[in-house]
Amino acid sequence: MATSQTKARIVLALGLLLAVTLLVGDTLGFSPEVRQVTIAVDGQQVALAVRATTVEAALTEAKVVLGEHDRVSPELASTIQAQMEIVVTRVTKSEIVEHERIYFHEVRRANHNLERGVTRTVQRGREGRRAEHYEVVYEDGQRVSKTLLRTEVLEPKVDRIVEYGTIGSLSRGGNTYRFTRVFYVTATAYTAGPESTGKSPGHPAFGITRSGLPVEVGHIAVDPNLIPLLSHVWVEGLCAFSAQFNGRYFATDTGSAIQGNRIDIYFERVEDALRFGRRRMRVYVLAR
Repeated sequence: MATSQTKARIVLALGLLLAVTLLVGDTLGFSPEVRQVTIAVDGQQVALAVRATTVEAALTEAKVVLGEHDRVSPELASTIQAQMEIVVTRVTKSEIVEHERIYFHEVRRANHNLERGVTRTVQRGREGRRAEHYEVVYEDGQRVSKTLLRTEVLEPKVDRIVEYGTIGSLSRGGNTYRFTRVFYVTATAYTAGPESTGKSPGHPAFGITRSGLPVEVGHIAVDPNLIPLLSHVWVEGLCAFSAQFNGRYFATDTGSAIQGNRIDIYFERVEDALRFGRRRMRVYVLAR
């Protein structure tokens, strides 16, 4: 029968055997197999031997810390295989704000109390501003996507409102005239003489208009891009002096200084032309 001293020796021997077994467990087949893997992360390729059995454990063993949005291939739960390549893609997300202009539109509407060709701005336009919030995704430092999350109007736009006239006829002196356009012009005066045309009596082109017709009272010079030659117009003065020249005129001539909203009214006498000077007038282009 074993003595107490013998039992103590047996317990000690078993304890030593257990310790040796734990330390050299590979010999007995208890420890996990060591496998070679390659981890691609942060621009580097790291080759190492791991005892981990899953991708997640291998990364932990390699002290690779994953960010919230990082992507791993193969998946974290995948079983480790010999010579496996594990790729970690660093993914970061951020929100940015871009400010954009909101362009206004022009809204046109008819006004049946205005003459045709006349427009009136009743509301000025104003641009607005908006903030566009985007999520931007970067993978390993390179931007891969930009997604609109929401739009916020900081200042609304205001459309411009323009009224246009529809009245296409006017009554003057008991007569009714149909017209196609009406606009305001700066009116000046000229004569057939050298002070206006550079030509004197005896010159073959003296007193001849651009249309080829001889000039006479009731003729005007125009910009053909605005008023076609040989058009009839009704001209109205906007002051007491110019109002005495109201009437129907014939567009027969042009002039180097008559560009855009300008007309030149023919006078026979220089003194009358000088007295007329420069006036603001309204012109109706009459229908043919």
